[in-house]
Amino acid sequence: MTPFTYNPQAAMLREARLLRRKRVRNLVPAAPFVLPGLLLACVFVFYPMFFNIRISFSDYHIVERTITWAGLKNYLALFAETGDRLLLAVRNNFLYALVTTPFILLFGMVFAVMVNSLRRTQLFFRTCFYLPVITSWVIVGNVFAYMFNAGGAGLVNYLLKDVFGLLPEYVSWLNRTWTANLVIWLLGIWKNIGWAMVIYIAGLKGIPAELYEAGMLDGASRTQQFWHITVPLLKSTTFYVLVNMVIGSFGVFIQVMMLTSGNPRGTTSVLQYLLYDRSFNLFEFGQGAAIGLITAILVLLMTVVLNRVFRTEGGRME
Repeated sequence: MTPFTYNPQAAMLREARLLRRKRVRNLVPAAPFVLPGLLLACVFVFYPMFFNIRISFSDYHIVERTITWAGLKNYLALFAETGDRLLLAVRNNFLYALVTTPFILLFGMVFAVMVNSLRRTQLFFRTCFYLPVITSWVIVGNVFAYMFNAGGAGLVNYLLKDVFGLLPEYVSWLNRTWTANLVIWLLGIWKNIGWAMVIYIAGLKGIPAELYEAGMLDGASRTQQFWHITVPLLKSTTFYVLVNMVIGSFGVFIQVMMLTSGNPRGTTSVLQYLLYDRSFNLFEFGQGAAIGLITAILVLLMTVVLNRVFRTEGGRME
């Protein structure tokens, strides 16, 4: 009878096989719930994404339904034909993110703290602040176009010049580069504060009340509690809101189309409006797909940078 010899390597291999089989068995009950979502993601997310990448490197004719490999032709033509307008669009997207995001974070957090402190009327004010979020961009775009209309017909001009006398003459808000961009930024801030507020309220629910009670016992004022308890403990929530706002900043489109159509001379254009213009006005679908891929790369880079900035030494968000 041969003596038994223990082989550590064989034992590890057997354990690994058993672990794999156990994982497969655990996946079987979840398959009916996972597969429909995975199928929908493949149809509506992954396939359009890869098809867009393919078009950006091809000559795509939608009527003939032909796709011919073109290499970097679309990218070279895009930079040659749009030139400064593409750079202006990238600049405007970054400016939109830099200007609107801090205000959305600040007011969203402040309003969340104020509304969360209410008792009977909390639901009412949460609804009021959230109404702009669910209101159609087309509706609010038309409202802002009326408010900032040139001449005395615009509400803002009427108030600032005729009522309060703060302006020497009427301002053509939507026909000048920086005043038009200002209106676009204001619309973005007003539209998104309610969403940020709701997310911050959810974060506030997770802060133990004992911390505020301890702060009150130590003599901390409400302002000190806000800066030393609320703000630090909402860091992960702030990161979530920040990333969503930055990603959303590169998806700006409807407000530009409704208010300025990229005018004057493309100085208020953004990447998504330029994509729309190249694809559906000039039927350069390859160049439009190239703009979409450039936008995706910029968003990915911004997300990675933000993740590194907010990452703690231990690799987790506090």
